[in-house]
Amino acid sequence: MKKISNLNFQPGQGVTEYALLLALIVGGLILIFNLTGTSITDLYCQAANGISGGRACGQEIYCQDDFSGNGSGWQNLSGSPSLQNGQMCVSGYMQIINTCSTQKIYSDYTINLNGVTLTQGNGYGIYFRSILTERGLDGYAFQYDPGAGNTLLIRRWINGREVIAPIGRVAISTAIYNIPHDFKIVVKGETFTVFMDGVQVLTAQDKTYPIGGVGLRSWDSTFACINDFSMTRNP
Repeated sequence: MKKISNLNFQPGQGVTEYALLLALIVGGLILIFNLTGTSITDLYCQAANGISGGRACGQEIYCQDDFSGNGSGWQNLSGSPSLQNGQMCVSGYMQIINTCSTQKIYSDYTINLNGVTLTQGNGYGIYFRSILTERGLDGYAFQYDPGAGNTLLIRRWINGREVIAPIGRVAISTAIYNIPHDFKIVVKGETFTVFMDGVQVLTAQDKTYPIGGVGLRSWDSTFACINDFSMTRNP
């Protein structure tokens, strides 16, 4: 039998090869994420927020509702929402305020409404920096308003009445009815920036109201449902 005297093996060779293989895999994943528009930072923040309860990466959660409860976190000013299959549905002439958002004096924040689906009617609105006075709501409202020409707009509210002239307005061609959409409103200083399905669609500026909470509204024959709501600290 021939004796094998040289195996050509160097100590540490296996560790080096594994490190090289791992580096190639990580590099390939980063390339894939970049090609698909996925941010490594976003992935990290999603994981970190899940562990920290939403306090990582500047995404502290002020208020939230996944509508799995009884809706007690909302104050009805007119009308009453319904909870169906883990969604909150607004209809007719309705105004509601998130009570959590009014318990502290908030100025700058981000509002997230996910899976908003309008089935019928003339639109819905999202109040922000709103305060309930003896005469009604003072603040702002962002809304989808097909009656105004299939537009997204932001209006001031004074003494419970909306000021018809908007402070920001944009026409859209996106289909709205029976299609879920995500909205994000970044409220920062005098500037309000609206994102629809992750795309910035509207910016407005105004300094009338410096603080206030968040709410929802609907009117006429509207019926719209929402998957979840959150109000977070701005990044």
